[in-house]
Amino acid sequence: MSDVAATAALVRGLLGRRLLAVTEARHWYEGERGGGAASLIHFWLHFEGKPFLMAHGTGDYLRLEFSEPYASYDMQEHGETRVEPAHAPDLLSAFVGQRLVDLALIQGYVSEPAVGGLRLRFERQVLVVASLADEWVLSTGSIPAELGSYLRAGPWLGGTSVEQPSEQPSH
Repeated sequence: MSDVAATAALVRGLLGRRLLAVTEARHWYEGERGGGAASLIHFWLHFEGKPFLMAHGTGDYLRLEFSEPYASYDMQEHGETRVEPAHAPDLLSAFVGQRLVDLALIQGYVSEPAVGGLRLRFERQVLVVASLADEWVLSTGSIPAELGSYLRAGPWLGGTSVEQPSEQPSH
């Protein structure tokens, strides 16, 4: 779903829960995968007491739904999609074990109100995930400055307003 109200209701239920695992679907070709977000297709966040939350970027929309990770599959001459737990140095793996303190919806680069991403405040760091022009945006802290005209974070849904020192963008 990318509807603002429905997405806000869905993600509010994650507040205060610990992130137990992250599963990623990534494209591999000839035994190698692209670096960082370039090879990422989908990912699933597994919070305690909740089913897996699948994130699917499509254009400038972030679609979220509760669903189990699918199986890895072969794409013959086009490579393969491997579905497996996120691991270092991939950014999403750094948040496993942390409790979600607050989150904000990110307005994408579209004319109607829709969800383009999320800003998730964990105990030690803030994660930014968004879909922009069919590409994943993954960063820590704030929305990267060069994307500020395309992505805009809304208010924290849990009501926190004080920025934490750990929210400064990492370089």
